Amino acid sequence: MAKSDQELPEGFRQLKTQVAGHTFEESNAEAVGLLQDSKAGCVLKPLGKPECGERELRFYESLAEAGASGDNDLLALLRGHVPRFYGPLKLVVNRRERTFLRLEDLTRSFAKPCVMDVKMGKRTWDPESSPNKRKLEEAKYVMCKQKLGLCLPGFQVYLPKEEHTQETTILRHGKDYGKSLNVEGFKQTMALFFNASTSDSKSRRAGCELLLKEVLRQLQEILAWFQRQRLLHFYASSLLICYDYSRLADPPKSKSLINGYHQNEDDPASWVRVKMIDFAHVYPAEHGLPDENYMFGLQSLIEVVQSILHR
Repeated sequence: MAKSDQELPEGFRQLKTQVAGHTFEESNAEAVGLLQDSKAGCVLKPLGKPECGERELRFYESLAEAGASGDNDLLALLRGHVPRFYGPLKLVVNRRERTFLRLEDLTRSFAKPCVMDVKMGKRTWDPESSPNKRKLEEAKYVMCKQKLGLCLPGFQVYLPKEEHTQETTILRHGKDYGKSLNVEGFKQTMALFFNASTSDSKSRRAGCELLLKEVLRQLQEILAWFQRQRLLHFYASSLLICYDYSRLADPPKSKSLINGYHQNEDDPASWVRVKMIDFAHVYPAEHGLPDENYMFGLQSLIEVVQSILHR
């Protein structure tokens, strides 16, 4: 079955900015990727296998309920670092009913969305993993995962075709590319993703600096949350880093309506977003300890972004 022949409900389409995770496959009608409901501003994520899908759904529902009665204030704070959740939805895709999570489309307002999925932590297997699953996970992304606590399942980025022109080309890489990276290659790829080496004009250099500072600000806010919390441990979870390439050179100075809220477009948070995603392997914190595994990767990522900013 060709990707264009996928049988989707009316009004829905495959998400073009998906860079990692399960995708639609030409030869397998059971393989389903992310969908987009552009009118509602939602991305629809299919629930995974039953135990994982239910765990992720419960996580989003617990965030939605947190803070309502004054309890779980830390979970309520986490909501700001996670895509908004609009509830589950059943859809028939390829003649089979499936359950999807309706999530905020983080790049809805972006003209040229750059998107990177960074998986967090040295350990990406959860407490219920079989010995075989642990072995498989430990064999993936070995160089970067063990030294940085990070791995790179995929990204897409807009790049200038030539110096001093407005024309762009789009570069996409998936997990095979990420698995080939050593530590230096990971750092170079991050610089490429942030257009740090392609910002030739003064305005684009300023835009790149603004981008990096805003990414750092959001990463440090997430780290501050993890330093406080002793509730949960996150395994095989990712950070999704998104920005609008079109804003690097010429950030407009007006207000726009984004996801129902008026935002000042001078605010870099309107075109730079760092959000936690993928919660199928979230477990109660063992012995009330901090999530050192996730924080190790997060601190490495902060150091990599800082090195790009200050080079």
